[in-house]
Amino acid sequence: MTTGSNELLNMRGINKSFGTVSVLEKVELKLRAGEVLGLVGENGAGKSTLIKILTGLYTLDSGEIELAGKVVSIRRPADAEALGIEVIHQDRHLAGRLTVAEQLYLGTSKSAGLWRNERKVQAAARADILRTTGQELDAAAFVDELSVAQQQLIQIARAVLAEPKVLILDEPTAPLANEEVEQLFGTVRHLRDQGVGIIFISHYLQELQSITDRITVLRNGKNVGDASFAAGDSIEDVIGLMLGNQVNEFSHQRTQASTNTGDPVLELAELSVHGKLNGINLTVAPGEIVAVTGLLGSGIEVLADAVTGNLAHTGSALLHGKAVTSAAGFVSRSGAYVPSNRHHDGIFLRNTVRENIAAASLHKLGRHLGLLDPRKEREVSKELVQRLDIRPANVEAIASGLSGGNQQKSVLARWLAKGSDVLVLDQPTSGVDVGSRAHIYAQISQLAQDGAAALVVSVDLEEVVGLADRVLVLYRGRIIAELPAGQASTEKILQLASSGQAAQNPLEEVNA
Repeated sequence: MTTGSNELLNMRGINKSFGTVSVLEKVELKLRAGEVLGLVGENGAGKSTLIKILTGLYTLDSGEIELAGKVVSIRRPADAEALGIEVIHQDRHLAGRLTVAEQLYLGTSKSAGLWRNERKVQAAARADILRTTGQELDAAAFVDELSVAQQQLIQIARAVLAEPKVLILDEPTAPLANEEVEQLFGTVRHLRDQGVGIIFISHYLQELQSITDRITVLRNGKNVGDASFAAGDSIEDVIGLMLGNQVNEFSHQRTQASTNTGDPVLELAELSVHGKLNGINLTVAPGEIVAVTGLLGSGIEVLADAVTGNLAHTGSALLHGKAVTSAAGFVSRSGAYVPSNRHHDGIFLRNTVRENIAAASLHKLGRHLGLLDPRKEREVSKELVQRLDIRPANVEAIASGLSGGNQQKSVLARWLAKGSDVLVLDQPTSGVDVGSRAHIYAQISQLAQDGAAALVVSVDLEEVVGLADRVLVLYRGRIIAELPAGQASTEKILQLASSGQAAQNPLEEVNA
């Protein structure tokens, strides 16, 4: 760790709004040369927006950025690259059928020329990777034959060959196995020792404890403090900064399900998705709300798609005792799916609210010869628009003109119209305003009260604590803990999800 001032980057008073919504307010970030700075905060805290400003994807509204003692203007990615600011995103942008050497030098002078000597290029690539990362790679190997960690080495080497002053790593360990994490950390330390300033963004606090020199914490678009594990701060201290003292864990009004709610209607047995999920086992019974949560990169992103037949998997997902092998099969067995990306997978933006609500229950709204009954369709749609307080209260309104919250309520109304009794809800209130959230929570709770089973997949910790009878925590593709409603708290879940401390005892009940 570099001591003293040696200040490399200073972002001062950064403000950014989108329309009337303030995303960053007077944010400060300082980075020294030869330092690994952790940047943490809950989802929506402003981390991504701040980094996009630093890398030229967004422009700041006010404030200033100082690099190596000089105020700079960054208005596009090319400006950031010219200043020596490089970013390695969580999603790898690589061409699988290129060799390591070809990918490393893609777009540079070493990739050009008809008469280049491949052996010399590959020898140079091996040397450059070793010099920049401290690791060895076979430069003749194809990129898609490498491990995820090795692919990341190529990205790091490409970035370092550009001689950056600042290197940003965005959730770099999310897809990695433990041994690959250690390999990456060796590379990060090697770069730090060379004087590169590194911003390390991660939800995994236990890993940050071993790799960072200092941590900056954001909450709701504002600085809430810095921490240093070397100076004696703990993971609990960082969690306290992230969550604050005003976390209100709401409580819905229904009577929560007992442990004897009947035979499960949804069962997962050793469900796995290559590289994402490993041996997921869980059950959901009638009248029960079960929530699964975890950090981004834990496998939470693919769980709902695997359960509902939208993503290939091994193991089994049983709905009412029958295997789910396709999305159509899931729906035909009274399953309902509210996806995380409502624009892409949920709402029909060019259709009316009425058409969206009726889409999954045409057989119920029809009459003889397979024709729709317009009167019945309007009646059902109007009743659900009123029940969920969809605004405007016009069943002929085009869905694209609705707010995000009202679009999400329209998707939920589709399954209410169908009468589905098993719901899989993926990030059900993502991007939804507070009022709409309350309506959605009330409907989920009422459905469970009436005997439906609900699996809620969510990274919103307050949501899962307030809504679920049981909370299951994912860590690197495995369920590591199960918390009954009375023992679940945002602090406990965040600690489990970020440290994986229960990884040796899957499904072990964690006492309060």
